[in-house]
Amino acid sequence: MSHAIEIDAPPEMVWDFIADFEGWGTWNPLYIETSGPAEVGRTLRFTVVVPGLRPRKARAQVYTVVRDELLEYGLTALAGMLKAFRYVSVEEISPTRCRVDNGEIMAGPVGRLVARSMGHKVRNGLEAMNLALKSVAERKWRGRPV
Repeated sequence: MSHAIEIDAPPEMVWDFIADFEGWGTWNPLYIETSGPAEVGRTLRFTVVVPGLRPRKARAQVYTVVRDELLEYGLTALAGMLKAFRYVSVEEISPTRCRVDNGEIMAGPVGRLVARSMGHKVRNGLEAMNLALKSVAERKWRGRPV
């Protein structure tokens, strides 16, 4: 499941919002409570609100951080039966415009089943996150309060 969006703001400004994981709760409707640094090997803690589902607390490990380009993290749930791999990538279109791709890959013995049953809800959450990111980044780029 994934969602992509174009944002009228410099990629490095958009990245600042992505890399500030602890600040996600201030603008992100999908991750309402967040803690932990977006650094390889570190643990992120969060409450995720997938539209149509109850809020869930979870922890994930950061796998990859490439400044201004990519954040990857993952988690295991249901006693190892479900593995979720998340990514947020930023691609420069021009110095003042970028494309953000935000996605999740589910694996493990029940990954496909969970993806089929909840995939559309997860995608809606990814879209809501991208729309919120677009809003805060473009407001900041235009010099308006975030």
